[in-house]
Amino acid sequence: MTPKPTWVDRRVDALLAALHDLGMSASRAAATELVHERVRWVSSQMGISPAAARRYLTDDVLADLARTLVISMADETPGADVTESARTAAVPLPILGRCIAGLAEAIQIRLRERDDIDHLRTTVVQLAQALSAIGQVTSDHAPDHAGRAATLVMMPPGLVNRAARYLEAAATLVHDGVLPEDFNTTHAGQLAATFLQDAASLRYYAGERA
Repeated sequence: MTPKPTWVDRRVDALLAALHDLGMSASRAAATELVHERVRWVSSQMGISPAAARRYLTDDVLADLARTLVISMADETPGADVTESARTAAVPLPILGRCIAGLAEAIQIRLRERDDIDHLRTTVVQLAQALSAIGQVTSDHAPDHAGRAATLVMMPPGLVNRAARYLEAAATLVHDGVLPEDFNTTHAGQLAATFLQDAASLRYYAGERA
């Protein structure tokens, strides 16, 4: 017999649904922590018990929270078709190559997660979509007048920032002990640092430098 959903389960479902409607996702564990954090915040601000604070976490409040989270990532143009967005970020080809390699590594790391299969599927799809979008944009880039391959690729800043966040998330997972299969754990620190370095490079070039 399926256990009856708890109050937290229902609030987490509402938050995840609101994020999904805005074109974003989160793991169930992360959403659960957000709900608990919001209960603690309301309880502290209003001077009431956590149980009493729960009544203030309505669907509208959680929808507002989801919108706030999306706005905080506005530089990624959430919900937009990034392949059709203005390509104003000049990214050096070697940086783009490292980005592609990093996203591929991030997929391997995500596949090691086991606690939330639905979120695993969603994040792997997002990583694959980012790789696909980068490939499409790069393939559209014409060679110069001499027929040489471009050394800079004009990318949509939202796509570049999105890829950077994915690499930062991979670094966090590595710090938490989630590693690719058969990976030497003694190199975990170096792998996390590489993810962060590559993400920082992407964010730098996403600053729309021509």
